Amino acid sequence: MINQQLEKLIYKSERPFWHFLLATPLYFFTISMLLKMLHLFYEGRIMNGLKFSLAVFFMFVCAAGLTFTKKVYTNSEIKDVRFNFTLFNIALCKDIVFKKVEYVSVYKNHSDRDFEVQIWLSETKKKSVSTHLNSQSAFNLAFKIANGLQVNLLDATEKGNFKWMEKENF
Repeated sequence: MINQQLEKLIYKSERPFWHFLLATPLYFFTISMLLKMLHLFYEGRIMNGLKFSLAVFFMFVCAAGLTFTKKVYTNSEIKDVRFNFTLFNIALCKDIVFKKVEYVSVYKNHSDRDFEVQIWLSETKKKSVSTHLNSQSAFNLAFKIANGLQVNLLDATEKGNFKWMEKENF
């Protein structure tokens, strides 16, 4: 409980308004299809009910993908970072916690042409925590995590030319 008091929110994903506009009809159809699915099960048409349950699941996943929120909390004293995913303030999964973080890096994956934010737990153990299409959004998240944890940030976007970022640039 004391550790949660020392945690600070450093990042919260912001959804554009048009995501909610797209998700509204998806949620509406999900609810109406759920009612139809229950009606089919009640009538004893199990196969049709199962087909509808697959459609309901697909529609809900699409709508949730447009509206879920990602929050990142850091604790600089014990070098922990915690990722929290919610849908309308309901937890989607158990929080993902990384303990004793040594440093953060931004890596360019040349095969996929995207940028990964990686958390290094030791010299050889790393975890990719986020993937971005451009370097600016990847560095934005990496800067916030590194600053919140008070650890160093490594720029690994150029192959063979890794550089430590200065804290003044955060």
